[in-house]
Amino acid sequence: MIFTDQRRLFTSAQVCRACGISRTSLFRLEEIGFLTPYSVNPDTGYRYYDLQNITAVGQFQRMQEIGLSKKEIVDVYLEQTDSEEFLKTQRQKLNMMQRFLDEYEIRHNHDRVRSGAIITLPAVTCYCSDYTAHSVPEAVKHNYLTHEKCVQEGYRLLGSEPVFAVIDNGAVWEDLAVSGVHYTICIPISPDTAPGPDIRIFPETRVFSRIIFGDYSIVPMNIETFRKEMSEKNLTPSGPSRVIMHVGAYAGAHYKPEDYCYEFAVPVSDPTV
Repeated sequence: MIFTDQRRLFTSAQVCRACGISRTSLFRLEEIGFLTPYSVNPDTGYRYYDLQNITAVGQFQRMQEIGLSKKEIVDVYLEQTDSEEFLKTQRQKLNMMQRFLDEYEIRHNHDRVRSGAIITLPAVTCYCSDYTAHSVPEAVKHNYLTHEKCVQEGYRLLGSEPVFAVIDNGAVWEDLAVSGVHYTICIPISPDTAPGPDIRIFPETRVFSRIIFGDYSIVPMNIETFRKEMSEKNLTPSGPSRVIMHVGAYAGAHYKPEDYCYEFAVPVSDPTV
């Protein structure tokens, strides 16, 4: 227990030195409601801080380091936020970061073989168009044209989620050139988009997922391998599969086909592997 008469007070210069911050940053913490000096001299306006003020600055730096905004930090530290909603939002961000790191790692390490895993795909609103493709390049063309049309019609793209295609789990890729594969191309857009005939909302979904990279020719083969892996794990699809295009021709002209990256994801009724 700390007694008032034993409390040592520090000047703003001492706090700044101890915490490695500027006076402007220190005073900004007071302005946003995060920090209250232990005392303020009414004549000079000089602020004095105790050790708990200093460690509070450390808490702010800790939460800032993991990516929380100033408002989020204030709300969390002062316990004036909905904890369940906060946790849900942050876990969604963590999930998004993990997906990005998995995609980045597999491309840069050229790790072509990786087992599938159960993950959660976030809810997403999409601009959608249905197609039948008789080759992967044809499907890529449809993807590009739909993306262009989405922009032309004035929708705001959701850059945080990649484009994906929804495909019937029964599609036979060996017969692609003959009968074609029916699918829906989905362009993620702002969640506050008004309903419309081309707008579809996909709820948050638990899926069995596998990431691969390489040019378009590897897609049909890997889809079949992915299906076999699901069967070996006794996983039952509970909805149509998705081919999520993390990196492709639409992502930037500097990407080479051998560096494209895809994620196969299938909703499962029993998410236990």
